[in-house]
Amino acid sequence: MAETLSNDIIRHQLERLARRERGRLVADLVHRLGAGRLQLAEDVVQDAVVAAMATWPFKGMPDNPAAWLNRVARNKAYDRLRKQGRETALPEFEEALDPAPTVTEEADPHGQLFGAQVTDPELKLIFLCCQPAIQEEDQLMLTLKVVSGFTATDIALAFLKKDAAVGQRLARAKRKLRAEEGALTDELSRFEIKKRLPTVLKVIYLMFSLGYAPRRGDALILRDVADEALRLALALAHQPDTSSPEVHALVALLAFQASRFDARTDGDGRLIVLRHQNRSLWDCKLINLAFQHMKLAQTGDSLTRYHLEAAIAAGHAAAPDFASTDWTQMLSVYRSLETLTASPVVAINARVAEAHAGQPEAAFLKLEALASHEQLQGFAPFHTARAELLRMLKRPEEAAKSFQAALACDASAPVVAHLQDRLATCV
Repeated sequence: MAETLSNDIIRHQLERLARRERGRLVADLVHRLGAGRLQLAEDVVQDAVVAAMATWPFKGMPDNPAAWLNRVARNKAYDRLRKQGRETALPEFEEALDPAPTVTEEADPHGQLFGAQVTDPELKLIFLCCQPAIQEEDQLMLTLKVVSGFTATDIALAFLKKDAAVGQRLARAKRKLRAEEGALTDELSRFEIKKRLPTVLKVIYLMFSLGYAPRRGDALILRDVADEALRLALALAHQPDTSSPEVHALVALLAFQASRFDARTDGDGRLIVLRHQNRSLWDCKLINLAFQHMKLAQTGDSLTRYHLEAAIAAGHAAAPDFASTDWTQMLSVYRSLETLTASPVVAINARVAEAHAGQPEAAFLKLEALASHEQLQGFAPFHTARAELLRMLKRPEEAAKSFQAALACDASAPVVAHLQDRLATCV
C-alpha cells in the first residue's frame, strides 16, 4: 500500500478512477452474471467505490486501485447471490481483469454470421444496453447511467428534461432489459451489430459532450470522460465489424474538439473562450488524427451530423486565428446541420455563426423565435448566446438581463465565473 493521503486527494482520485473504470467493472460483472443482473453489477461496483472511500484514506491507496475495486465488487456480488440463496459459481478473484474472450464465427442457417468481433468490454456493455426492444432515447439514458455512472440529474440536464421524468425512464428501461434477459447475449450477429451501431454512436457522442461541457460541478471539462469517449470511438473505427464512414466522422469530430482542451482553461481553471484561446496549445497530433479520419469518412454515400459537425470543427482547426475563421462557410454547414437535425441547440450555434458572418440583426431575430421552446428557458447557452448578440447590437442593458438569466440556469463553476465577468462588462 502507498502512503496515506488526505480525504480530499483520495476523493478526487477515486472520482476520476471510478469514472474511468466503472464501465469496465460493470461490463466484467455483467459478462459473468448475465444481463438480468445488471442492477446487481451496478450496485456492487458502487459499493466497492464506497468501501474504497472508507478504507483508502487510512490504509493508503493500493498499488493497483482498479484491480482492488474489481476484486471487492466481485466479492460483494458473490455475497449477495449467496444470501439470496442463488449461489453462482464465480471464478477465482484475480488481481487483473480477464482478457475479453475470443469469439469464433459460425454461420447460421439463414446466412447471418454470428460472433461479430466487439472485444472491448465497455463497447460490449454499450451494445448490450442498446437493446432495440427499448425506446431509443431510453437506451441512451440507460447506457450513460450504466457505463459512465452519470446521475439522473446529469442526464436530465443533457436531454433538457426533468429529473423525475429521467428517473422514471431509467427504471422503465432497466425493467425492460431484465424482461429481455433470455434474448440477450454477448455474441451479436453482424446484422445486429450494424443495427445497433447508430445508437451506440449517439451514446459515445453524448458521453463526450457531457465530458466536454458538464452542466454542473467544479470542472469545466471532465477530461477522463471525454478521453474515454474518444477511445471508444477509435475502438469502433479499428474493428472491421464496426468501422464505417459514420464512425470515422465521429472520431474526427471528437479528436478536433479534444485537441482544444489545453487551451480552454487558464492556470486557475477559468474558461477561455474560442476567440481568446492560444492556438499554439491546440494538440497537433489530435488535429492530424482528426483530418485522417475525415478523409476516411468521405468514402461513404451518406452525410451524417457527425460529418457536418466535424466539418465545422475542421474550419476552426484550419484557421490560424479567430479573425481568419471563414464564418460564411461555417454558416452554410450549420444550415445543413439545422435541416438534418431540427435541433434547437444546433439552431443556437447557427445563430452565433450567422452573427459572426456579419448578420447580427437577422441572427438575433431568429434566436428570439427559439424562445418558444420551453426546454431552452433553463439552458444557459441559449441565454448566453442571446446576451452576446445583444452586446454586438450595442444593447448592453438587455444583454445584462440575458446574462442574469444564464446565471439562473445550471452550469459548471468556471462557466458561472465567466458569465459573472461578462455581466460586469455590461454595467
